[in-house]
Amino acid sequence: MLDKIKNLISKNLYPISLYARQIAGTIILFIIARYLAVYDFGLFSSYKNIATFCFMFANLGFSDYILVSSKANVKQVKLKISLFLLNAIIIGILIAIGSSFFKLDSHILFCMVVIRTFFDGTFFVLILPYFQATKTFNTIAKINIIYATCISLIAIISYIFKLSLYKFLILNICLGLINFIQCSYFAKINYLLVFNHLKRFCEMIDKGIWAYIGVTIAYFLYAQIPSLYVSTFLPKEQAALYFSAFTIASVIGLLIAAQTQKMLPDLINNSKENIEKILKKNLKVMLIITVGMLIFMLLFGKLLLLILYGQSYYAEAYPILLILTLGNICVAEAAVYGAYITASGNQKRKIPMQLEATIFTIIGLFILHKFGIYGAALAFLFAAIYVSYRYTSFTVKFLKNQT
Repeated sequence: MLDKIKNLISKNLYPISLYARQIAGTIILFIIARYLAVYDFGLFSSYKNIATFCFMFANLGFSDYILVSSKANVKQVKLKISLFLLNAIIIGILIAIGSSFFKLDSHILFCMVVIRTFFDGTFFVLILPYFQATKTFNTIAKINIIYATCISLIAIISYIFKLSLYKFLILNICLGLINFIQCSYFAKINYLLVFNHLKRFCEMIDKGIWAYIGVTIAYFLYAQIPSLYVSTFLPKEQAALYFSAFTIASVIGLLIAAQTQKMLPDLINNSKENIEKILKKNLKVMLIITVGMLIFMLLFGKLLLLILYGQSYYAEAYPILLILTLGNICVAEAAVYGAYITASGNQKRKIPMQLEATIFTIIGLFILHKFGIYGAALAFLFAAIYVSYRYTSFTVKFLKNQT
């Protein structure tokens, strides 16, 4: 029995590590909010959101592009990682310099948050293709778990000794720097080589990258429009209900990321028979887990909202939670087939599908806007169903025509 449990954990260590990082990130916010002044916590949260948004331009689908365009060739993957990581560092420097032209309460604090955001998020995403290409997911999983444990300990130490926000950020940056050096050394990423052969490195980037950029932007449109609508046009009390459900339902996104990241290398340059087996297996795993989560939400969703948010008002988000969970199940199903579309070099085919979904979202909001947050949730669900149908039908047809 113990061996079976160990084997199960070993096979799912990477998804577990992603959950560990997500949980650690949430715990950190709860811990530091308990001792920091409201002003300091608000400042940190605001700067963190700004930095995260700006770093979006450092990874417009570049992680998948690195792996697929290199055909999972480890040497090519390492070269492209070095280029895109340097690009991210330059973007970070420009963000920090650009902040001096805006009126901020603390430019030093903002720059520190920018550095922490790079180490905490952008670096992990862009270094991931190396572990995908070498299929060493357990290694990156262990790194994730150790990192999650350390940042949680930093938050606890900061709480116990009531460390200032500056000291909290310095400790986080030091940890991030150590992790950056360790992972770069482990993957043997040579950043200096980019400076010496910049032109040759730039020539490695083909026009196919625009498909990844386009897909990322198109996804952002259809997935985020309902949230932007709720944030902009609805009363804040309604928005609180929507986002309380949205946060819980988004847990499925972690499963999607872990599953597609693991299966993507196996779909590159593989036979039709093996690809069909991989898709079938992953779809089965995805649906079993996500449907299980839906059943859990049906039974305990209202109680979960009460426990997590501590106020009876949030129990009213229960129907929204179910709708958003259904939508995310459709997104999960689409992600399995979407991984093959990416792996087969058809990334650009996703753009019109996602733009069509965006139109569905806008039409849904136009028709259902009188229903408030229910209209927004249903608009997302309709778009998710449409994307799921389009990805599935395209993949089935494409595979049917393969010899």
